[in-house]
Amino acid sequence: MNWMQIPLRSKLVLAAVTGVLLVMVLTTTITITTQISVQEELAHQQAFEITKSNANKFDGDMRSDLAIARSISSTLSEYDSSDRDEINRVLSAILEDNPHLLGTYVSYEPNAFDGKDNEFANIEGYDSTGRFAPYWHRISENIERDHLQDCESYDYYLYPKVFKEDIITDPYFYDGIFMVSYASPIIRDGEFIGVGGVDVSLDYMDEIVSQITAFDTGYAIMTGSSGLILSQPYNKDWIGNKTIYDYGNDEFSKAAEDIKHKKSGYVNTIDPDTGKEVVVFYEPIESKNYGFFLVIPKEEMLEGTFALRDKLIAIGILSIFFTSIAAYLASRTVTGSIDDIVNDFKEMADSVADGELNIRANTYIDEDFKKIPEGLNHILDGVVVPIHETTRVAVELSKGHLDTRFEGNTEGEFKQLAQSINYFAKLLDVIINESNEVLSAMEKEDFSRRVHFHGHGDLKLLTEGIEQTRLSLQQASIDRQKAEQELKEYARKLEQSNELKDMFTDIMRHDLLNPASVIKGFTELLLMTEKDDQTKLFLERILKNNNNLIEMIHSAAEFGKLESSDELELKIQDITIIIEHSIEILTTQASSKEIMITFNDEEPHYVLANPIIETVFTNLISNAIKYSPEKSEVVIEIKEGSDFAEITITDFGEGIKDEHKTTVFDRFKRVNKTGVKGSGLGLAIVKRTIELHDGDVGVRDNPSGKGSVFFVKLKRYTDELEEQTAKTY
Repeated sequence: MNWMQIPLRSKLVLAAVTGVLLVMVLTTTITITTQISVQEELAHQQAFEITKSNANKFDGDMRSDLAIARSISSTLSEYDSSDRDEINRVLSAILEDNPHLLGTYVSYEPNAFDGKDNEFANIEGYDSTGRFAPYWHRISENIERDHLQDCESYDYYLYPKVFKEDIITDPYFYDGIFMVSYASPIIRDGEFIGVGGVDVSLDYMDEIVSQITAFDTGYAIMTGSSGLILSQPYNKDWIGNKTIYDYGNDEFSKAAEDIKHKKSGYVNTIDPDTGKEVVVFYEPIESKNYGFFLVIPKEEMLEGTFALRDKLIAIGILSIFFTSIAAYLASRTVTGSIDDIVNDFKEMADSVADGELNIRANTYIDEDFKKIPEGLNHILDGVVVPIHETTRVAVELSKGHLDTRFEGNTEGEFKQLAQSINYFAKLLDVIINESNEVLSAMEKEDFSRRVHFHGHGDLKLLTEGIEQTRLSLQQASIDRQKAEQELKEYARKLEQSNELKDMFTDIMRHDLLNPASVIKGFTELLLMTEKDDQTKLFLERILKNNNNLIEMIHSAAEFGKLESSDELELKIQDITIIIEHSIEILTTQASSKEIMITFNDEEPHYVLANPIIETVFTNLISNAIKYSPEKSEVVIEIKEGSDFAEITITDFGEGIKDEHKTTVFDRFKRVNKTGVKGSGLGLAIVKRTIELHDGDVGVRDNPSGKGSVFFVKLKRYTDELEEQTAKTY
């Protein structure tokens, strides 16, 4: 069958449905592509923020440690007492006050300290030269002193000596410990006389980085300036022994090269550890050009994008389906009208078929119009022109020329026919043009153009269907823009909040603690050399208040860390040993007030706790000593229940009023401030720590008389819980 033999109604239906289908497919494709692009950009932005935040944190830690080294060297640049024991005490105090440090040291040029190297040759703590190069460290946990050997062979001494500048060394192994040194030159009168510095173990970096996650299974890697692996959650034997280049992965190698040039970015590759397709985000750490890498499975990062894509595809398919149906119905309306015209003319032709008219029309035309020439062959010449005009208009309309109108003078019923055809063509022209304008605007994501003229019957179904689709897409566009704006605003506020909190924590932990440590060191030095009693009294007050300041800074930093924590790793702990250790730490404080601490329980009591639990009992026992009168007693007891062990600390002080029992654990709340110094954070730290243990803490009156009883409840550990504990903790 050729094209001419295909029925006209089939041609119109096929053209209308095909046109609408193509428009809807194009519109849906553009919408889906735009939404997916936005979602992917947001996921990448989130991963970049995680990478940059962690890189900035480690950069802050390194700058803080370098500041301590500078503090040591600047102090010794001005020091002129030549007392080796004093310097040793200062180095030991700095190491003790900074638990994260592995070691503190100074190393002077031969005879540069006091000119007495020969007097110290071969005695304990010195080598055969007697050179002043003490190294205080906690390599074996306890703080010990050694002598630095062959200083001139190592970067931590040579670099400051040659360039008179600070240095952060590349990571290296020392006595089995993976570490890095921070060294600063000691300059006096423009001349180099030695170095002062600190050592930091890099084990803590691996612990922190190994716990960093992103999305579901994303993990982090840390590298040194030459690409040396500093942290790797899967291959611990790589740490300190292999570089990022040993992955044998071109994308990882490219990222490492960018880090060398202090560039950040991301690459798509296959994870050598998991075999998954991943996106690797990387950021340089400015202090030493270390690198922070965040490895995220691509499927996890784009999971939300894929879900949105599927929803949009489903909506698009439904829209295309219903719009195609509307187009089909509209086209059938047009063909139905043409059928009516043909039938009308056939009836008119039959009514005059018995006349004398013998004119015959050409029957070689479209199949749908064969009935017209067959009828016209029976009518008079007077009706040939109107019939031909009617045929012309119908043919033009079928070709899509909707501006075609009936021409010529007609009378009677033919005039009425002409008017009807013109009205139909005009109506069809308006509806089709308006529909095309609305669809074209929707394709450009302009949903403000609406259909004004709806027609009747099936034409109304078409226009109302298009209008309903426009309204749905308009609302979807508004909702999308609103959601994007809300998401951007939330990301901005979250970023601002995190930056402020990180900045405050850095100030508390580093920028405030370091000057306070320097003040303490100088004050202790002055106390050692001062002879005037009045001046000594003032220096002792300065030292006491500075120690209170350091305690407050430590407490605030510790509380900030606890406030940002969601959970702790719980292990089996003997609470008896922990309490005994807390008592030992506070013996000096108790002795100063002649207070006796009573704890006669020698049996082990096992609970599920984090090692940080020791700070709870240190705080509570110290608090009891502070608020107890001199020559009184503090009693500690342990009672075990079915699920929990209750530890009580009883004092015989003034006690706590009922209205204050609910607020005593709040930040900076201290009920009785008379004669007692403190930051007001101790009990807040206790409460937050016990909350993270799913335990309970509170205070009640001492049933034996004046004073208070602070109680702590911790989850007991029993043999029956061993398997469950292994799975849970």
